[in-house]
Amino acid sequence: MNGPKSVPRLALFDIDGTLLNEPSSEKRFMLWLFLKGHIGPIRLLAYALFALCYFLRYGLAVFAKNKSLLWRRTVRSMETLAREWAADGLEKALYGPCLERLRVHQQGGDIVVLLSGTPNVLADAIAERLGVDNVVATQCAVRAGRYSFAPPSLHRVGEAKLASARELCVRFETTLADTTAYGNSRSDLPLLGACGISVAVNPDSALAAIAREKGWEVIGSPTRGRARAST
Repeated sequence: MNGPKSVPRLALFDIDGTLLNEPSSEKRFMLWLFLKGHIGPIRLLAYALFALCYFLRYGLAVFAKNKSLLWRRTVRSMETLAREWAADGLEKALYGPCLERLRVHQQGGDIVVLLSGTPNVLADAIAERLGVDNVVATQCAVRAGRYSFAPPSLHRVGEAKLASARELCVRFETTLADTTAYGNSRSDLPLLGACGISVAVNPDSALAAIAREKGWEVIGSPTRGRARAST
């Protein structure tokens, strides 16, 4: 007679400020593009124009929504550049203690997923370098194979990240109770609060307070998180 079916364990990792030290992967990539000569005055103007056009809708969150530095570039060309960027210096940006935890999950046979608000073109490149097969990240607006001048079609932060985690549980036939989640900021609270095991990584002040209250594990420290966020 067959024994009970084992339930797979999900391990969900945020990227920016969690697996990667601040500044974010997106900021690092854009600086890399600028230094390589791939960002010029026209795209800088587009970035400023986007902020003006969408400020009333998003307020200060407009900067997180602003992907216009990718405007009119083909998705394929950005995939190539993202891989080059990841190969060029990703290892130096990784936060060692969280990377070690990711390796523990991989070695233990858990299903590791990068679940992040970073654009999917960057999350895919990072996952490839880390040997992670599953990625769920922000979907930038694309039209006819090129990035368009519009907010992301799906920005995976806050409640949207939690909704994605629920979809992953259905996909892998498991539950949030059997899921471990790693995050660093207050925007990760909906996800962390719903998972069986929650880990705060160099948390911001809001997440640090909740982690203390809930008894969640903390990797790093709030002090380190604030220091990195200010760079």
